[in-house]
Amino acid sequence: MSLDDLWNSAPVRPLTDQDKIAFFSDWHMGDGGPNDDFKKNAAVVLEALKKYYEPRGWTLVLNGDIEEYLRARPEAIRRAWAPVFTVLHRMRAEGRVIRLIGNHEIREGASAFIEAHRPFDGEALRFNYQGRSLFVFHGHQAGKVNNGRYNALISWSLRVFANTFRIGNSSIANDNGKKIKLERTVYEFSRARGILSIIGHTHRPLFESLSGKESQSYHLERLCRRWAKAQGAKREAIREAVDRYRARNRTEPKPGELHLSDLVYGDVLVPCLFNSGCAVGKRGLTVLEIKKGKLALSFWSDPLRSRRWQGEYKASTVLSGALRFVLRRESLDYLLGRIELLK
Repeated sequence: MSLDDLWNSAPVRPLTDQDKIAFFSDWHMGDGGPNDDFKKNAAVVLEALKKYYEPRGWTLVLNGDIEEYLRARPEAIRRAWAPVFTVLHRMRAEGRVIRLIGNHEIREGASAFIEAHRPFDGEALRFNYQGRSLFVFHGHQAGKVNNGRYNALISWSLRVFANTFRIGNSSIANDNGKKIKLERTVYEFSRARGILSIIGHTHRPLFESLSGKESQSYHLERLCRRWAKAQGAKREAIREAVDRYRARNRTEPKPGELHLSDLVYGDVLVPCLFNSGCAVGKRGLTVLEIKKGKLALSFWSDPLRSRRWQGEYKASTVLSGALRFVLRRESLDYLLGRIELLK
């Protein structure tokens, strides 16, 4: 299915400033064994769902690859992560969970179980916000190899080789060239249509069409604004954070390291491509959130692994076993206006 076909077939839902919607992707929940990438952040995901998103009235859009059907049996996944599914089932019963399919959830021979226990709501979804469009889909549809047609072969290779040698999904997603090619395809499609697209698949968070490394100037600007208003120990802490940030940025780029902006944007950046990232990162998970007409990229981690973030960001939400940091936030009016003006 082409992106045009995906766009034309996607159902449309209204989006208002009263809605609270969280976009997650790429949890890759497995069977709980040594090859299950979800294990490292499972406790943080469950804490965020039970104590933040469920009780505060959020709707979840699970944007593909939440479960790892290519490496584990659906029944085993359900048993391993029953507490997570319990929360998701409660929220779905209230109409607050939308599931879109990812390429790791296309598996022959398991469709009956999947449909009975965790039915999907399609491949894509369009939100209408004041006459302008947000397009949500996993992202594999923009590629050729990972679009589902070769899943039987991919599943066999993952089970035989990746599981045997304990190669995780986070490692498989590290092909920067393939990421760039796919992101460029979605970027050009979104720019041509004048829409804002939200994807997953590559495991790389994007905000306003930029990765975290490409967004450095925005973060430094925020630190400088905080420093100007801070006093005493807080001011010194911000100075140290800036120094750490600059020290990291002085390192030489990795061989072959590319960024989407190097290949696509030229002189004009169109903020039409966003990516919710994943839950298989070393330090935590990322999520895109819409609340009160603003779109934000947030990061969840446990207190021990988020020490670096605590030095550079102020936690927006503090739970007993998880912290939430808002990394970027902009109004939808601003973002969609820029897209319309610059496309």
